Amino acid sequence: MASYRLIIGIIVGIALSFFTVFFFNMVSIINNIQLFSGGSFIKTISLLIGANFDFDMISFFIESPSIIGFFAPEILAWLLIGYISGSIAKGLRRGTIAGLVVVVIVLLFWIVSSIFSGVDLMALFQAQLIETLGGIISGFSGALIGGLIGGGVSGPYEEF
Repeated sequence: MASYRLIIGIIVGIALSFFTVFFFNMVSIINNIQLFSGGSFIKTISLLIGANFDFDMISFFIESPSIIGFFAPEILAWLLIGYISGSIAKGLRRGTIAGLVVVVIVLLFWIVSSIFSGVDLMALFQAQLIETLGGIISGFSGALIGGLIGGGVSGPYEEF
């Protein structure tokens, strides 16, 4: 009998990625969406997903890092996404896999929705390469740590 805990954990993680940055930084995200979306639904979705990748971990460690600055809303959101999807997937290895797959799928959703909304992706991956890579690295590290913690807390995976 097949277990669908990993798939359900990934789906829940993807669904949470639309809302988790709101939990930690609601006012700033809403103001940015109202300012930049222009009433387009796809542009709003692109901005919602792209808000998860706003924390630049590379620049954070190049500059003088502080412990308070590390608790950015985006890192906390990825920790929560990784924790919840990892605890649903159950098990250390499956929790890690669930957290990392969620980041990859959300990153692909962000790129595809940016293409359909007309965002200049060349600016993201050429002129702002360090900021974009820093946001992607922060997403991977937050979901990895959250998936490890969530998978470890939920106990070992057992097939029934």
